[in-house]
Amino acid sequence: MTIVKWVGIVLLIPILLIILLISLENWNWARDIVAQQVSERMHRKLTINGDLSINWSLAPRVRIEQIQFENAAWSEQTHMLELAMLDLRIDLIEILKGRIIFPEIILVQPHILLEKSADGQANWEFQTDSGQEKRMDLPVIERLRINEGRLIYRDLSKKTAINVNFGTTRGQADGEEATEIQAEGELGGHPLTIDLKAGPLVALREAKAPYPLKLNLQAGKTSVNVNGTVTDPLQLKRIDLQFAMKGSDPDKFSPLLGIPIPSLPPYQLKGDLSHHEEIWQIENLNGRVGDSDFEGSMSVNLGKKRPFIQANLTSRKIDLDDLGTLIGFTPDTGPGETASPAQKKEAEKQAASPFIFPRKPIVFKELQNINANITLRGKHIESKLPVDNLFVHVILDEGNLILAPLDFGVAKGNIESRLELDTRVQPAKSKVETKIRHVQLDEILRRFDIADESAGLIGGQGIYWFKGNSVAEMLASADGGLLMLMTGGKFDDLLTELAGLDIGEALVALFDEEDNTEINCAFVDLPIKGGIMNLDTFVVDTQDTVFLGKGSINFKKEQLDLIIDPQPKDVSLFSARAPLHIEGSLKKPTVTPGASAIVRGAVSLALLPSAPIVGLYSLLQKEQKEPKGQKDSKQENIHCAGLVNAINEARKKNK
Repeated sequence: MTIVKWVGIVLLIPILLIILLISLENWNWARDIVAQQVSERMHRKLTINGDLSINWSLAPRVRIEQIQFENAAWSEQTHMLELAMLDLRIDLIEILKGRIIFPEIILVQPHILLEKSADGQANWEFQTDSGQEKRMDLPVIERLRINEGRLIYRDLSKKTAINVNFGTTRGQADGEEATEIQAEGELGGHPLTIDLKAGPLVALREAKAPYPLKLNLQAGKTSVNVNGTVTDPLQLKRIDLQFAMKGSDPDKFSPLLGIPIPSLPPYQLKGDLSHHEEIWQIENLNGRVGDSDFEGSMSVNLGKKRPFIQANLTSRKIDLDDLGTLIGFTPDTGPGETASPAQKKEAEKQAASPFIFPRKPIVFKELQNINANITLRGKHIESKLPVDNLFVHVILDEGNLILAPLDFGVAKGNIESRLELDTRVQPAKSKVETKIRHVQLDEILRRFDIADESAGLIGGQGIYWFKGNSVAEMLASADGGLLMLMTGGKFDDLLTELAGLDIGEALVALFDEEDNTEINCAFVDLPIKGGIMNLDTFVVDTQDTVFLGKGSINFKKEQLDLIIDPQPKDVSLFSARAPLHIEGSLKKPTVTPGASAIVRGAVSLALLPSAPIVGLYSLLQKEQKEPKGQKDSKQENIHCAGLVNAINEARKKNK
């Protein structure tokens, strides 16, 4: 039952009774009859304490004073409606044609109380004698004026209490009527203020004339400003609005808009909003989320089985930690970073946790409620790695999410990926394919102030399968593998020799800053099964040392146990050639030298495969032609060819 029904019954029944009694002059005797009829129909008492009068014409004016309408029995307040005066005119000619038209209605001091009980009952819900609600057509109102209106809305179960003052005003310059609404109170426990200026209420029914609208809303830390026009507002046939909004987290709009919106850092948006049939369109979209900016256009089609979102966005800067909230990570909260109070609190919890990867389930079910086709291009990526651009194409179809391509420009090379996520099964299944091409080591290490002189090239390819509804569950179930190859580059001699505890050579390197150790080739194979990654194939071949690796990383427990075994090629008086043992949790690993007797001989060049190394050569080369003066990356493959020859020779010796 809507508010319109009881308003229509309260107003329409007494009007019709009055018109039938046009031969009488004193109408006060009819007040009790009218009130009784309404009370019986509504099962709420209607009281008319003032005069009832009629000024006759073809559109007679009817005036009723001091109207009170009883509230629901469970309410502490006696009246739901109090009205100082109802002043209206009704067109008698149109009644004969079967239509009800009010040329004018004036409401003086309408005080309305709308509230919900603790168990969810609403005082504006009414029942007829049959126990079922009925609908009634709205009459036509040609002019509506409200003087000193007041409305109170309460829903204490949702911590909501709003006081609204509304009325009709007339412009001083043009004399045009307008509607003004001011509201303040609490919405869901958060402070709320609303300031609305719009055209006259009766203009809402106009199908052709644009209806002006200006809204300022503040709800907690969320603010919305809207300015523009709406044509045929009741049907929303055409909307031309400019909006600006900002808040702490856009997911708070999910219940209001009826489509899932992910939790993200504080945001601010502006753009031009339009509507045609079932499609809502935003052009000139410009905004920020956390420390990332974006612009472009998007649309939402509500006429399909599932809302369909289409967007084409670009960004000058994307801070990757802003997007981490999509999979359970919190944004960075250090100096200069943007995060909401709730996200800062969650970041503190994650910092105190012994684990790195989020264990909180991702609400994948929401992805089944919408379809989407979104492209995003980022020119600069803010991260711990030298990422200079991003391109991603997102397709969401009935809960099946595909990111293809998902390409990053990294360290003057690129990482090409494809991600598939099927949320229609439980737990969700996902697959990631990736290809690393021509990534330069020096650009990566420079971010960590290490090996500025390095110029190695990295290539690789891998595929992983996951099951789970959180990042931790996915990694704990991971199957697949990753192969990576690096050729060329330089490590500071001091770092290399100290890894082998070669004291004599280390002292020389300490005073010779120009001396750097060439990296001939590096190869790693990272297979994973059931969340446990085995490092059985790891080799870094340098000018004077071969680094061999062995061990495992357990993503189920977030523990690692790795040995890096340096085998110097030269013989030094002080060389202990001790391996490095890396163990403990992923969050706080420990690195200790020693225990060489335990692992010595466990890793050998003879155990390494040479075929995957050769197969990765092409990924060290750029797809485009090398600029003049730049070293041909194919030349770098000579060093890895040397490693392949060494592996084959070691095999022969161990036969």
